[in-house]
Amino acid sequence: MSAYPSVAVTGGVGCGKSEVGRILAELGVAVLDADVLAHEFLKHDSAVREAVLQLCGREVLDADGELNRRAIGAQVFADTGKRLALEAILHPRIWSRIRSWREELRASQASAALIPLLYEAGLTEGWDAIWCIATSDEVVNGRLRDRGWSIEQIEQRRRAQWPIDEKIKRADVVIRNDGSREALKENVLECWTTLVKRSRGHGG
Repeated sequence: MSAYPSVAVTGGVGCGKSEVGRILAELGVAVLDADVLAHEFLKHDSAVREAVLQLCGREVLDADGELNRRAIGAQVFADTGKRLALEAILHPRIWSRIRSWREELRASQASAALIPLLYEAGLTEGWDAIWCIATSDEVVNGRLRDRGWSIEQIEQRRRAQWPIDEKIKRADVVIRNDGSREALKENVLECWTTLVKRSRGHGG
């Protein structure tokens, strides 16, 4: 393992990957979010924009002529073919960016990438550890409904991902997130401390 560990953080929809990312950032870990990268490509990459317009049509443009992520999501999560086509547009770009970022940081800083579709996209190579953030469906449903999601939207997202049980089986570390942020933070800190000790040859 390198002196500065790199972790891939995955999990199901609404399980708390972003919150884990914020906790890691508080610990001084460099954090990159694959969802944020996807948004950046949709907003700033002209080739991505053109490909998305060909896939989804001009109805996914907002009043300012920008790609509307909500409108794109409504189409692709209702149509598996379109979702896979969009992933084929975005995933190679996202993975290339994450891989370059990870390698640049290896010698200087610990890093963590938040990648919801880590397994689905085949992005599992090269990490010092893979963490799966897992939460019960009941808790996830409550969280996402509080954000204005319908049950249909939640189930569409679930169907687009591997079952959480499969991700749990494949991960190096499973972090449960069914309770408070304080409990999550304590769990993340314990897992991170263990990983850092391993990276320095003090255990594991």
